[in-house]
Amino acid sequence: MGSGGDDRPRLHRHANGLPAHALLALDRAGVGIWEWDVAADRLRWDQRAANLHGVELGSFTGPVEAFFSCVHPSDVPLLRTRMDEVLATGEPFLEEFRVVRPDGAPVWLQVRGGIVGDDAGRVVRVAGICTGATALRVGREQAGRALQQVSDGVVVFDDDSRFVFVNTVMSRLLGCDTCELVGEQLWNLAPSLMGPAFEKLYLQALDTQLPVESEADYAAFGGHFEVRLFPSPEGITAYFRNVDERHRAEAHRAALITSLSSALSRARQLFDVTAALGQALTVPDVADVIVRSAWDDLGADCAIIMMVGDEGRVRVVTPTVQSQRVSRLLELISGRGTAATPDVLRTARARFDSRAEHLADYPHARPLLEAAAAAWIAHIPLIVSGRPIGVIVLLWESERLFDPDERAFLTTLAGHCAHALERVRLYEKQLSVSEAFQRAILPQRLPELAGVELAARYLPAGRDVDVGGDWYDALVLPTGELTLIVGDVGGHGLRAATVMAELRHAARAYALLSHPPARITSQLSSNLAASDSAVYATAVVACLDMAGKTLTWSCAGHPPPLLLDGGRPAFLEVVHGPILGAVDNLAYRQDTVTLPVRARLLLYSDGLVERRDVSITDRLAVLSAVAAQSDALRLDAFCDRLLTEVAGPSGREDDLCLLAADVRSPGDAHGPASRARTPAG
Repeated sequence: MGSGGDDRPRLHRHANGLPAHALLALDRAGVGIWEWDVAADRLRWDQRAANLHGVELGSFTGPVEAFFSCVHPSDVPLLRTRMDEVLATGEPFLEEFRVVRPDGAPVWLQVRGGIVGDDAGRVVRVAGICTGATALRVGREQAGRALQQVSDGVVVFDDDSRFVFVNTVMSRLLGCDTCELVGEQLWNLAPSLMGPAFEKLYLQALDTQLPVESEADYAAFGGHFEVRLFPSPEGITAYFRNVDERHRAEAHRAALITSLSSALSRARQLFDVTAALGQALTVPDVADVIVRSAWDDLGADCAIIMMVGDEGRVRVVTPTVQSQRVSRLLELISGRGTAATPDVLRTARARFDSRAEHLADYPHARPLLEAAAAAWIAHIPLIVSGRPIGVIVLLWESERLFDPDERAFLTTLAGHCAHALERVRLYEKQLSVSEAFQRAILPQRLPELAGVELAARYLPAGRDVDVGGDWYDALVLPTGELTLIVGDVGGHGLRAATVMAELRHAARAYALLSHPPARITSQLSSNLAASDSAVYATAVVACLDMAGKTLTWSCAGHPPPLLLDGGRPAFLEVVHGPILGAVDNLAYRQDTVTLPVRARLLLYSDGLVERRDVSITDRLAVLSAVAAQSDALRLDAFCDRLLTEVAGPSGREDDLCLLAADVRSPGDAHGPASRARTPAG
């Protein structure tokens, strides 16, 4: 472009044939066109380019040095260097620099261009465009100032992967001054500066032109960073955020959740074990709960429970759930306990040992550990009221680390087991005494009478119920008659047993005085009413006259006797008065029936038939049916069948007794020999 003449022809000529509307569009967009003839060192501008540089187009002389005279002195060295690089490499370029207008105000321009070569590959011309960049630069500077304030590291690359902006945080991470980085190309830096993780992410953003992000450990930056890259046509902006604190918080939260989950799991285990221990009624029952919990909840391969007896000797509690290997271990331990048992009982302190640690203190324990294939072993004392009553030994074949929480849990669990063992041990003693007391009150043997076979049974209530008040009695009177009595004192415990003993002895005394059944029940009721004991009872008193083959009975609020005649059952359902003690000085009645040649009589307490969830009518029907089906059995087998099929094996809430009699004519050859049967529990 020349230095004078018509402007429009020059635009056409120096725009390489661009149409007028394209030139007009560039002009309206504030874009100037320039061309540098390298051989002639002649720089040509259009009017817009001259205006942007702040010079008169007609006064511009054209050499490159005239152009440099317009450039801010601080930017001249960079432009000269870039010009030399362009001429040497032939690469296109984009640069920003300042020019000084006549009024002294610096203005930022952006120049973009490329080279034109001849057939020999020599650079003939450099052509391009220029635009004002002051507003863009101001915006960048404002954005840069804002980015300097953020806590993230920020770096901006141009479309040639050169650093164009690095904030203070990022400079500190890179360990370089910002001025050292701006203008440098990413790939020219040492690979360790940004790291392979960033380079991989950068290439992904460059290739896809989509935002990408990742987290990685940046050793050169001294931590774990979240990196986000946002590509654009002008380049890529990257944000580096240190996430070490977040990771620590997440790790702490995860540890807390794990701890709470573990605590919840242990609480659930403790609740389940405590509930199971509450149902255990014997020492072996408790041992079974401990062993199952050790297997299922603690992952132990073996559990051994040892208790200190009343005589001070250690004995091994044998659970019902055990393997053959455990049986061999129990034989090895025998009655001495493990090697560490005396020390644990003496100190009341638990031991948690590896195999090596245990053998260092107890080398003679090697046979036991080898037989158990134990790698880790725990001895936990069973303590009640500060006193060790035994030791639980747990063995693991695999490695087991006992942290403080684990040790505290095992110690707490052992405490619950200790109290359960002490409870059932005391209960067994109490139950043994109570049962012995009650059985001592009952007849030790039944009387003998020609033509009569007797059998009796007594069963206490469930093991969690105290001693009851049921009783039976049978005695031959001086007249030769046989008196049969079954009674039931309400409630359980020592008071019920005491009243039961008083009633039994009184009934026996009245019978020996030859009082009829009605007078006996009347007198028992008056005695009980006058005692102010607030205890009530029921009874049935029957008198068998073998001479007249008659049965006279009086029923005081008691379940009706059952009479079988050749398998045909019939309840003697007449009630002759209320429960004993309900009314003072009440005269009870009685009835008499003639017995068949061969008869079977059953007196019983309500514990045989009563159930909370079934009507008494239905239960009596069951008794009648089972008795009819079993009438052909001998009397002992008959009683056993009733206990099995009517009373049931367990779940009774009340004790029970029954008194059965087979009545035959004294000369009946088909009947059993007349003999008394002692009661069986």
